[in-house]
Amino acid sequence: MSEYKGRLTYAKGTYMEFVVAPNQDVDFGDILVVEGKNNDRFYIRAYDFKIKSRWSGMNGVSYLMSKLDENGQVANQEELDFYLGGNHTVKIGIAEQLCYADGQGQLFNPKTCPDFFCEVRGLAPDDTALLDEMKGDLEIGYLKSGREVLKLPVGLYGSKAITEHIGIFGTTGSGKSNLVKVLSSSIIDSENYGLLIFDVHNEYYRDLALHPHVNERLVVYNTKPEKERDNVRKLALNYNEVDPEDITACATFSEPQLDAIYKLSSVWQEQWMDYVLKYDASDIIDEIAGCTGQKFQSRTISKIKSICWNLEQELNICAEPDSLNLACSAVEQMMSDLEQGKVVLVELKNISPVGEQALSTLLSKKLLLHYASKTEVERAAAKPVLIVLEEAHRFLGKKEQSSQNVFARLVSEARKFNIGLCVVDQQPRLLADKVLSQLNTLFILGLASKADRGKLEAMCRKDILQQRNEIKNLDCGEMIVATNYMRFAAPVKVHRFDEYLRRNYGEINSPANGTAFAQPAAI
Repeated sequence: MSEYKGRLTYAKGTYMEFVVAPNQDVDFGDILVVEGKNNDRFYIRAYDFKIKSRWSGMNGVSYLMSKLDENGQVANQEELDFYLGGNHTVKIGIAEQLCYADGQGQLFNPKTCPDFFCEVRGLAPDDTALLDEMKGDLEIGYLKSGREVLKLPVGLYGSKAITEHIGIFGTTGSGKSNLVKVLSSSIIDSENYGLLIFDVHNEYYRDLALHPHVNERLVVYNTKPEKERDNVRKLALNYNEVDPEDITACATFSEPQLDAIYKLSSVWQEQWMDYVLKYDASDIIDEIAGCTGQKFQSRTISKIKSICWNLEQELNICAEPDSLNLACSAVEQMMSDLEQGKVVLVELKNISPVGEQALSTLLSKKLLLHYASKTEVERAAAKPVLIVLEEAHRFLGKKEQSSQNVFARLVSEARKFNIGLCVVDQQPRLLADKVLSQLNTLFILGLASKADRGKLEAMCRKDILQQRNEIKNLDCGEMIVATNYMRFAAPVKVHRFDEYLRRNYGEINSPANGTAFAQPAAI
């Protein structure tokens, strides 16, 4: 049985007050249980405290102040101890009701409140009604209650969370990358979901390569792969796979330049980029004028040729995959890997911001079209896929989202096609409100800015107003998880990636570099 914490003294709606028992500690964020009648259990969370005493009234305080000297110091400690002695001071915990379970163990949202002076205790392993709902099939950490980390696993139900979009928000050093690695490892273990990660800093492969199933479940794409790394494929594209939208997403164009790009695509169809790079600007101007009657300036076409040439060099764009000794297009292979439920890592460190945005847009659009073109039977056989997009404000900011790029379409349309978007960012206030409102699962790590915290409070599907003190004081690796199917926003201590692998697999030998780490004595 868990530890006795106190007695309930007041309840109104979901608001509750309880007297903290002497010599007991209750912290901000502690999840507690109020034992009701008929074996009902009311789950509450402490979010504030106050002290009450028989001397709390103004008359009492004035009398105690009279016992101090002119410097505010105690004139007679023995006399003061006499007045303050005895059990006359109590600590009052202020809490909100999260949910309750009836005698049969069925969980409900708050609909009633417990009786006066019911016992308040800590959370225990036999509170299965609450804990089963929080387990999920993609484990990410342990439940946190105040300063204590309980050995009670918390995770996501991928079938519910992945296609309804996820947001991961935290400042630098708060643990976002570690969280993505743990989530990736859980997806590798489950074999029920695909994962596409755009790795901006090439930071994931080193750790994910430690996973025992990396050879079967992880595929890495790089424009310039290192020969000594396993599971790394060369990223190359065909000219006919690049659409105008991929070009316009990666740079700023004037109205005439945008018009020219779409005119070129309309005239030359799938070969438009090949022809733009092959012919001189003057020839292109004459060809477009002859086909459409519209004459563009030389500098307009030159800007388009410059962007296309840079992308050709960075992304290995060519006419046919055979020219690079590839059996098929990297895009085709990637779509096949994802629908089989593999983790696909696209490394972007050696690519410029222009190439990075173009590639992210292209691959995400191809995935959306690939799943949208399937029949209901084919889609049911393919695994749901989650796209991890770092520094998401570059694609889904207020200005970018209004342009209806592919990521804006993913947020609003992808759910029906079994695709979800995982938005990772340091400053959620920079994202468009429409995007935040579509994220049904939020991982809120440490956020320094009050404006960022306020934005998430306003957009979160769960009420997290009473967790302001918790969110302000989150340490590295701690977070608040708010998702549609949980009864309340839960505080979680995220597993450290290496410890998570040790716990599940013991000693691990990395196929990438031959290193190993051993199972600790206790975790």
